[in-house]
Amino acid sequence: MSTPIDIAERRAAASSDPNLFLAAFHLGAQATASEDTDGYVRALIGQGDHAAAAGYLEGLASRRQLPPGVHTSLCGCVPCRVRRDERAYAKWQKACRKQVAA
Repeated sequence: MSTPIDIAERRAAASSDPNLFLAAFHLGAQATASEDTDGYVRALIGQGDHAAAAGYLEGLASRRQLPPGVHTSLCGCVPCRVRRDERAYAKWQKACRKQVAA
């Protein structure tokens, strides 16, 4: 089974601007319920950024495919932020220990 990013990378390769498609995909995947996604897509189409509009819509769709309880790497919920902070602190401690040992 393909992951949403695998599908997006295949579709980006077929688009007119792969970098723009993938950048918009990541924006769409991180969109929150409070954002005006319809207005953003209309603005992209109005500017002629069809690759960006397609990528953004693909990102929105990939967000809907996640099963309940699965969090993205940039999730803003408190438990996810705490886990990221703990990992960053552990990495910092490890780097400090290496400097002291050297």
